[in-house]
Amino acid sequence: MKSSSKPIIFFNLSVFLMVALLILAYIGFKLECEKLVREKYETTNSLTDIKNQRTNLVAEDQSLSSEERIVGIAQNDLGMVKRTNSAITLNVSKAEIEKITAQIQKKYE
Repeated sequence: MKSSSKPIIFFNLSVFLMVALLILAYIGFKLECEKLVREKYETTNSLTDIKNQRTNLVAEDQSLSSEERIVGIAQNDLGMVKRTNSAITLNVSKAEIEKITAQIQKKYE
């Protein structure tokens, strides 16, 4: 080879290497973007599943803590009976309340 063709070969080789590196970088970035999009899709699906599970758990909690269910278990399984009248009735006249209030005020004066 003549000495004049060496710079042309070197220039062509460096252009080829630059183009090859740019193509490899483009492919690498594209693969990384696809990986991130796939990860985003999977994370979104996982979040949707978790939200559905949470909704199901809230609904189950509400059904288990409903008054009708608790009263049914208490009456049928435990044999409990609802009280129809009050157990203790207290009758206090207004005069007695005022008398006690006056005594308390005298004590703290």
